[in-house]
Amino acid sequence: MTYPAASDALQSLRLVFKRAFTSYFLALDSPAVADPTAAFEAAEEYLAALHSRLGDDEFMRRLDDETMTLAGHVEQDLRHRFRGGEAQPDYEELEGRLRECLEHGLARVRTRLRPLR
Repeated sequence: MTYPAASDALQSLRLVFKRAFTSYFLALDSPAVADPTAAFEAAEEYLAALHSRLGDDEFMRRLDDETMTLAGHVEQDLRHRFRGGEAQPDYEELEGRLRECLEHGLARVRTRLRPLR
């Protein structure tokens, strides 16, 4: 059974991650230095909540599908945003950069879950 408030909280964290990642991804095409810190932190929070909801085995089974889904959603959102003839970002880099953020977040989640020795 899914509890609506818990589901809303997870969806909220997912949206925060998508926004942070999108900002980072767009900054990669700018002359300024692209700082991934907010995207890394948002990935960690989202993945921690997702792991808590699903447990170890189901979390790992779904992680690749979730990554592909997120990449598709971000690309679709960006294509919609830039549909008026504006220069499009380099979408070939999108999934790789998204995976990079999620892998960083996953490493931090694993560190959190590992008992201190």
